[in-house]
Amino acid sequence: MPQFGLLVAGAVAISLASVGTAADSAPDRSGNDEVLRQIDELRQQNAQLAKKVQQLEQVATDEGAWLTEARATQIRSLVTDVLSDAAARSSLQADGATAGWNKGFFLASPDGSFRLNIKGQIQFRWAYNSRDLPSGALATGSATGPEQNWGFENRRTKLTFAGSVVDPSITFEIKPVWNRASTSGSTTQVNGSVEEIFIQKAFDGGFAVRAGQFKAPFLREELVSSSAQLTVERSLVNDVFTMKFVQGVQLEWEQEMFRVDGFYGDTGRQNAVNVAKDAATASNYLGSYNTDFQTNRSAYAIAARAEYKAAGTWKQFKDLTSYRGEEFGLLFGLAGMSQNLRPNNVVATTATNMWGVSGDVSVDFGGANLFMYGVYRSVGLGAPVGVRDGSMENELGQYGFVVQGGFFVLEDLELFARYEYGNLDTDQFRTVANSRRASLGRLSAATVGFNLFPLGAANKELKWTSEFGFAFTPVGDFASSGAGWKSDATTSSGNSSDSQFVVRSQLQLTF
Repeated sequence: MPQFGLLVAGAVAISLASVGTAADSAPDRSGNDEVLRQIDELRQQNAQLAKKVQQLEQVATDEGAWLTEARATQIRSLVTDVLSDAAARSSLQADGATAGWNKGFFLASPDGSFRLNIKGQIQFRWAYNSRDLPSGALATGSATGPEQNWGFENRRTKLTFAGSVVDPSITFEIKPVWNRASTSGSTTQVNGSVEEIFIQKAFDGGFAVRAGQFKAPFLREELVSSSAQLTVERSLVNDVFTMKFVQGVQLEWEQEMFRVDGFYGDTGRQNAVNVAKDAATASNYLGSYNTDFQTNRSAYAIAARAEYKAAGTWKQFKDLTSYRGEEFGLLFGLAGMSQNLRPNNVVATTATNMWGVSGDVSVDFGGANLFMYGVYRSVGLGAPVGVRDGSMENELGQYGFVVQGGFFVLEDLELFARYEYGNLDTDQFRTVANSRRASLGRLSAATVGFNLFPLGAANKELKWTSEFGFAFTPVGDFASSGAGWKSDATTSSGNSSDSQFVVRSQLQLTF
């Protein structure tokens, strides 16, 4: 039993070392008597240990050698695993750091001062579009091309890095995004950019200050994440009237029932305010989205939004749906914006300033939801422009509204419907012979569909959405490739295509 002998020898060695150590380190408080007392205690402990060793020897004699070579190998392996695990934990928590999953991956210091949250979003979509393009001479601004279009696209792929630095009240967010390559107005969006980039400081009393690039506090439909929409895509009304991303500073104040955000900075997105289709002059652009300080030459851009939460929690209004078991919620919102655009090349047909207002209501019924809003925008031109009745006009009055709702017919299946209407006041400026009766500045469209949660509504990370949309009017100035709607065509006689429809099916994963 060589292993057993080693075990006994080790126990005796440890005992003798303990005696020596204790004798050497005994405090000199009561002289030799204290040293002798400790030595006596150690002798008693050694006698007890010797008795246990004797008992082990008897067991070994009665039952045979228990520490076989196989068992020794198992013990060595177990010790190695324990030491390895301890080393890994020591390395990870050298400063007490923590990591894991809590509705997203995270790394954090023990006191929460330093924290990094990592989240992501993938939207893979199939879309089909059908238009009935008329024959004959088309009006200026009308579309040409195939009547049917379909295919796949990676609509959105996003990563979000957010957290705090030094103090939990100092937060940040960086959101790189990879969308399908697309064109908005005269500006091409490169496939690969950054959406939100900001630093925020929270203060007592619910106040906070944000600086960087983020969404302007205007339309609620835009402010709700693309991953938390009721439908596959936001409405065409939102696509036209939203300010989208802006660069500047924002003051925020939040209480139990009230929330107010105020922004000042560079111009926001300007979309569908082109009044010179006949002259092929476009005035659409993406605002201050990833631009330098001199690109937009804006004199000012301001936006403010106030919300009153009559029932529910702020958290439940981060999406546009209401799940079964969720408490009743009621939210009212009112917003306004104004900006002086000062584009580089000011011509009569170029928009130079605008202001707008919006009001919305959101209701969560715990398994059903209702959301509606209206928006009005006034757009000023560089100079008066001729209109159809022969007069001159230098302002557009644009408006729209959206009504949508959904309800869960099963625990993991939600049906929804949406109707939207808009008027951009642009048809009056189509005055040349082949476009005097064109009607491409209005919108009337409806969408129906469903949301299915394959892993159950409790696991919202995986969602499949499919829908059908139909336009009751020609889709012209409201067209949006990102939403699957293409431009319709109008002939010189005024006949137009008014039967465009889209089918969209999307699989979304969030983490």
